[in-house]
Amino acid sequence: MKETIKRWLARQLAGVESVRACGFGREADLVAVTWSASIIHIYLLDSPAKTRMLKKIVSENTRIGIGTLFIIDAALAPADGSRLTPDDGLIALHALFRDKFYTYRMNGDQPSIGQVHFKSFGRGDEREVWYGPDIAVHHLPYYKISVRHPNSVKGEWLMATLGSEAFWKQADYSAGRDAFRKQVHEGQTRTYSWSRDTFGDAHMHDQAEAPPRPAPVRMTRLDTSLAQLGLARGADSEQVKAAFRKMARELHPDVSTLPKEEAEHQFRKVSEAYAFIKLTMGW
Repeated sequence: MKETIKRWLARQLAGVESVRACGFGREADLVAVTWSASIIHIYLLDSPAKTRMLKKIVSENTRIGIGTLFIIDAALAPADGSRLTPDDGLIALHALFRDKFYTYRMNGDQPSIGQVHFKSFGRGDEREVWYGPDIAVHHLPYYKISVRHPNSVKGEWLMATLGSEAFWKQADYSAGRDAFRKQVHEGQTRTYSWSRDTFGDAHMHDQAEAPPRPAPVRMTRLDTSLAQLGLARGADSEQVKAAFRKMARELHPDVSTLPKEEAEHQFRKVSEAYAFIKLTMGW
């Protein structure tokens, strides 16, 4: 599976606007070179991540100006909706990628990149596992991140991401997650899985016959543009304008708390999404 994912991801990244070339490497599974001459090493991890190994890689790469992107086998991630104390390697990945980490898997015969968020709850180090929607590989931002916790990867590192949004903060996702959690509380003896396909598709598995699973929603560019503004299909012009103004105030490079390069990238994304929505809807 890893080789299939690697070849597929190389093709996807080669088609990203900011990427000049992407191919197989000796030091990493994939090496991407951007038009700004930045180099990014991409690692597909098919065994549990060890914090010492993670820190060694990001340290050596940062020292010579190379960005790092880790993507782990989805089989190594805890089950969606589970509550547990994650192992140190997953906590380190979660910190390196700003409250999420990326996974790869085969969805039938189609490779997929997913994302996982650990939501703090209760006391101690327990987390609730939240799965986000699969990612379309359209971006490869590269920036410096400062990690304060955990100590195992504390420092300033050059990292790369796939440009995905903070899905756990989006209104549609939160609403769907609340419905999912309600189902969990109503059936304590059942096990549940949050769908990776759509925001609101929570489904359950037990000894009784499970309800039929809704067909995945085919996302259009309009859907994607609305999602970038934290909105869903059916939003009106005033909602779109208000969402854009709010995000623009947060992401403008002159005021954003994000690193300048990432702020510019995110601001450009929401601006392009807003322009496309206006053009499509004829506002």
